Amino acid sequence: MRILYLSENMAAYAGAMYQRDVMEELAAQADVVFHGPGFAGFDPREPVERVLRRVGGADLVLVGHAWLVDSPGTAVDPFPGLRLEDCPLPKAMILNKEYANLDDKLAWIGRQGFALGFSHHHDTDAFAARTGTPFLFWPFAFNDRLFGQGPAPAKDVDFAFCGLLQNLSRHSGQADTRVRVMRRLFHCLGDIPLAPRRAYSRYALRWNAIPRSRWQVRLAMLLGRYRRLPDEEYRDLQRRSRVYLNTLSPAGLVSPRIAENMASRALVLCESSPNYGRIFPEDCFVTFRPDLSDFDEVLGRHLADEGARRKVVDRAFEVAMTAHSWRRRVADMLAALEGVAR
Repeated sequence: MRILYLSENMAAYAGAMYQRDVMEELAAQADVVFHGPGFAGFDPREPVERVLRRVGGADLVLVGHAWLVDSPGTAVDPFPGLRLEDCPLPKAMILNKEYANLDDKLAWIGRQGFALGFSHHHDTDAFAARTGTPFLFWPFAFNDRLFGQGPAPAKDVDFAFCGLLQNLSRHSGQADTRVRVMRRLFHCLGDIPLAPRRAYSRYALRWNAIPRSRWQVRLAMLLGRYRRLPDEEYRDLQRRSRVYLNTLSPAGLVSPRIAENMASRALVLCESSPNYGRIFPEDCFVTFRPDLSDFDEVLGRHLADEGARRKVVDRAFEVAMTAHSWRRRVADMLAALEGVAR
């Protein structure tokens, strides 16, 4: 099967890795032609029928993560000159950031006549009802080409977190759990941790969170409290950690970090929510109450009891390697697309 994949070139993208991971894994498993800003030959005025002739044809068109616009008030399709509605081939769609500009995205999908949609959000029945397009739940995963590389380092970090502290966009609906955990662990200046509180000073803590405002991001970087980690260093922080904080992403999404932790043998510590169990067996992670009333007890117990922690992380590692890599997700996607392309 030959796929025309519509996306911006994400090779130099400094945000989340999953968009690039999916593109690289698709290219490894299928015959993929990438088309979009940053790729050779892209012309925003060229209609899709002409693109297909120029690249020598395809069996299916797949609209990738980075195609539609996330900002409300802007045309959701940045390249109407492609005239995707006139495409003579079956089309499929990856819906991304289901909390950003969702109404416009779903309306656009409904006008295009897609044969199939994929979403990292579990509410696929609602997306199907609003667009007339069948949707499959396609959870986030981990890159086994990155996390499967190199010997495992020593577990010299007791508890860690790395990522955005809280998404404050209008429809994100993300709770402030990470903020409250940070302030429980550290003396803070706004969103910037300065020093561990006495109760946690016995632990080796690593906290590399992106503050919620631009001026605090700049201050955190000046104080050495935040920096963007290269992919390998981000991976190694997880592999070095005994316990790693996870909370739900905007719109209740379960982020790739859960599977990355599992593949790193870092204990997944997350707030109670049914959304984790929609994807992973419940013996693969440990939960605390959203009000943090049992946070100290749960964290302390799993740092003190090596055997109990080991039981969970070994089970999680097995499950991740078997079922939750991007290699497996993309293989499942291609199987579904084969049915559409016939």
